[in-house]
Amino acid sequence: MLKNLAKKLTNNLGLKVLAVLFAIALWIVVVNIDDPVKPAQYTISVTQDNMDYLTSNGKYSETLGGKNTVTFTASAKRSILEKLSNTDFTAVADMEKIEYVEGDGVCRVPITITCSKYNSNTVTISSKQQYLDVTDLGNVQKKITASTEGTVMDGCALGDVSIVTSNLLKISGPSSVTSQISTVVATINVDGMSSDVTDTVVPVLYDADGNEIDASKLKMNINTVTITAQILNTKDVDLSFQTKGTVASGYTLKEITYSPKKVRIKGETDVLNKVAKIAIPDDVLDMSGAAEDVETTVDITSYLLDGTSLVLAADAKVEVKVKVEPITTKTFEVDASAFTLENIPDATKAKITEDTIQVEVTGAESDIKKLSADDITGTVNLQGYGNGEHNIAADIDVDNELYQVKTVRIPVKMTAEDTEIKSTESSKKSASKTK
Repeated sequence: MLKNLAKKLTNNLGLKVLAVLFAIALWIVVVNIDDPVKPAQYTISVTQDNMDYLTSNGKYSETLGGKNTVTFTASAKRSILEKLSNTDFTAVADMEKIEYVEGDGVCRVPITITCSKYNSNTVTISSKQQYLDVTDLGNVQKKITASTEGTVMDGCALGDVSIVTSNLLKISGPSSVTSQISTVVATINVDGMSSDVTDTVVPVLYDADGNEIDASKLKMNINTVTITAQILNTKDVDLSFQTKGTVASGYTLKEITYSPKKVRIKGETDVLNKVAKIAIPDDVLDMSGAAEDVETTVDITSYLLDGTSLVLAADAKVEVKVKVEPITTKTFEVDASAFTLENIPDATKAKITEDTIQVEVTGAESDIKKLSADDITGTVNLQGYGNGEHNIAADIDVDNELYQVKTVRIPVKMTAEDTEIKSTESSKKSASKTK
């Protein structure tokens, strides 16, 4: 059976092959004669006409899917399609044909697609209408703020940072985007810099939360700005406070404390060299009639030398406390041995005739509390005094800045050395006779 089948297939093989080739050729001829209509897809850019009409009505056109192109289907005979390309079509959105969709407030502009090479009878464009979305147009103006990133070289500080070119940015685009713009910042890099730096940078838009806004749909009057950053030298200087007026009777001004004690300032080197300290005028701390501590915050900014400024803005506010204490007086019982007799005349003996001496000391309450009798010493100058009993003013050795001491008179007995010797010998002889 297989042999018979093989025989039939191979019988007149040449004629059979010729018949197949003839059928193919006939099909090609039929197709070329018939030239069937076929569809094809094209993608082209959309031209927007009469934009002034759109903007004058406060509208903004959104590109399709974020791209200014449209994809459509065109149908024509195969022979025509073979000759067509994207450049043979145009897509136009005429803004004067804007449509307002009732109910949802949406606006759109129809896109008209035509074939420039053939008429509509030859090439048929898909009947599906495509649109360019239109939203409200937003126009805002924002001042560009100059900023920096990075840290300048050690021993230097950042000075003025300013925009050299125009710093007013005019922005237009969909109101849904422009309404989000809160700030515009242009940032210059100063990392490791020790001298002034200038650069051209792109302004960045931010919303109220500090998030960057996509500016691809926006139009701006300027795309870059030039920023200059001043790099200054620094110096650490002390603060100095003085007071004005007299505190209330019975009180004393104890001390002035403040923080920070010193601040770091910045400026040009020749200006910094002139600054030894920052002196705050005494009328800032008027203590007239004060009977208690005075605490205040002093802004030292206005007392800086022209051409200098603070490195840290927080240092501008200095917390100051002027301590006021009541004056008190205390009498101390000081052992006589704490007093030294000086300039004793030759051949003279001297001694203090009392075991303790009362010393009356006046001072701030806290200082008096810290003082004890053991801390008090003194000297008695016997120069010019002769034999006999004397009450001589003593020189009390205490801190004169903290304490005032009432005059202390020390009872001193002075005798000649030989008189005392004879007196002693007479006493010895009298004692022997008695025995």
